[in-house]
Amino acid sequence: MDLHADAINALSVTRDNELEITSVRQLRILEDAARQIVSMRLDDVKINDAAAWMLERAAAARRWAWVNPPVAVALGILAVLIGVGSAVLGAAMGNLVPAVLGAVAGSALLGMVVLRHRRESWRIRAEQVAPMIMRPGL
Repeated sequence: MDLHADAINALSVTRDNELEITSVRQLRILEDAARQIVSMRLDDVKINDAAAWMLERAAAARRWAWVNPPVAVALGILAVLIGVGSAVLGAAMGNLVPAVLGAVAGSALLGMVVLRHRRESWRIRAEQVAPMIMRPGL
């Protein structure tokens, strides 16, 4: 069994013959194959270098990145302004309700911003190359 070839064949291929990770299954196959190759402690420099490349590629794919950072920053600022503004308004009115409601609304908005605008790098890349995929892989 050729773990390296199986892992490479599991990846998607673009029209330019570039290998791309477009699913979590592909990412796991790549990581598992690389770990198995490394655990074998082979004397073959070429296959060990390939396993190291596979692990680096998987690690890079798992890094988290912001999607559309200007929008994320603007919405984050809005969330903070809602929370702080409502706290100031509540304090000025001598009423705790606006402060609590604003804190809840600001926190919820900030949470939604992070959930919507922060993703693993492979997912972002998969969306970008989707129209160029020639062979989808596993």
